[in-house]
Amino acid sequence: MNSTAYYTRMRDVLRQVLVVMLLPAFASFMIYGYLHFSETAQFPDIHTDIVGILFSIFTGGIAGVSLLYSNRKLDRVIPWSNHFAARLLTGYISNAVLAAILVFGMANVLMALAGPDSIWLGFSAKDDDLVLKTIILLLTVMFIYNIVYALLFSYQHYAVAQIENLQRDRRQLELQFEALKSQISPHYLFNSLNTISSLLFKDLPSAEQFIRRLAQTYQFILNTQHKRYVTLQEEVDFVQSYYYLLRIRFQQQLHVEINLPSGIMKSKIPPLTLQMLVENAVKHNPIQNDKKLFIYITAHDNSYLRVMNTKTGIYDHVTSFRVGLENIQKRYQLFTDRKIEVRDDDKFSVSLPLILTTEKNEHLYLKQA
Repeated sequence: MNSTAYYTRMRDVLRQVLVVMLLPAFASFMIYGYLHFSETAQFPDIHTDIVGILFSIFTGGIAGVSLLYSNRKLDRVIPWSNHFAARLLTGYISNAVLAAILVFGMANVLMALAGPDSIWLGFSAKDDDLVLKTIILLLTVMFIYNIVYALLFSYQHYAVAQIENLQRDRRQLELQFEALKSQISPHYLFNSLNTISSLLFKDLPSAEQFIRRLAQTYQFILNTQHKRYVTLQEEVDFVQSYYYLLRIRFQQQLHVEINLPSGIMKSKIPPLTLQMLVENAVKHNPIQNDKKLFIYITAHDNSYLRVMNTKTGIYDHVTSFRVGLENIQKRYQLFTDRKIEVRDDDKFSVSLPLILTTEKNEHLYLKQA
């Protein structure tokens, strides 16, 4: 352990000691001083009341440690996050009982060993008014203690949630960036420019339409580079523009069929998800005159999208589709607990869960999308 880590550790230990023992000890001394003054009309004197002063400080320190460990156990039995009101009430009652047992129990032990006057001259354990005031002070202090404890938990819970949100945002942006890199790669642009060059000499209207659709795809990429998700309708529109570009290259050898009910078109989906699946189907299946590629995009139970493609063969030099699929899976994990289903038999299919407003973290991302 280096010196910086050592001093950081020591600082944390001292801070914990201060909070757990010194503050309760000081609070106990203040209660002792108040009770002493209310009964004798004098403040405690360090010469005549040293035993009582030390007793109050020691009792406060022991109470602080005892309350800390009892509350930690209670946190596990009744979590704040699930039962806030019940945890606050249970904690207050149990802490008040524990504090009363410690204070009155240790006071009786001290009086048995050194006599009542050891607390202060004229002290009487049978003074009902003194006992009542002690109980009221303990209840008040425990109420403040539990309110502060609850506020600290709320602040910590909020801080942890904020950190998790920032980490999730960062991870989402990293995955988004990985997906975007594949769409703006030089290879993709090179193929598109080659297609435009060939169209300019044989089909000028098609070249114009190709350029327009290419611009639409890049506009979608730029508009969604910081978005967590888009509507299914926006993604489908993008895929249709992308399909137009592919159809110019592969003519009748490639068929993409989209058959989705209108009721799910406002559902959410991470951007470029469908496009990546279409692109990888083209990338991993040789398209030749005698081998046509068919891609179907459908819905299942209005809760899953299914992207299925036929198989025409395997490119030996093409890397595995699992890289792109892993990117999609990781992005989906940030939005839903439902899993992506992959089937690889006579056809290759991927089932994607639609992101609904009841999914986890939806309230965090809705305002950012």
